[in-house]
Amino acid sequence: MPMDSKDNKDVCKNSCFIDSFKYAFKGIQTVFQEERNMRTHLILGITILIISSFLGLKQNEWLWIILSVFLVLVMEILNTIIENVVDLITEHQYHPLAKKAKDMAAAAVLSTAFFSIITATIILLPKLFILFI
Repeated sequence: MPMDSKDNKDVCKNSCFIDSFKYAFKGIQTVFQEERNMRTHLILGITILIISSFLGLKQNEWLWIILSVFLVLVMEILNTIIENVVDLITEHQYHPLAKKAKDMAAAAVLSTAFFSIITATIILLPKLFILFI
């Protein structure tokens, strides 16, 4: 997909610090609009944060929960970047190395999601167990 003519004029570095934020937020907006998995991860992350808010977590527990949620979101963004770059290079044609790169990027997201699940289980499960017993 070619860049719009208005985007084409700003090919060099951002001249303004505010522009950097504008483009970063545009990137976040794009990944949420175009990636179903990102929306799923966000909904699950918000759900975990809401559940956590009712369980009286200590500061270090909050840090682990927040880290886990954000790591999954960041890895999904990186996965999307890799998929888009691979598609750009291969022009959407199948290539075994392209498949390998995409599969490994997806594996990074999956591994991070498992880390997040393990972290949430270690922190939240005992508190939920006490709450319901």
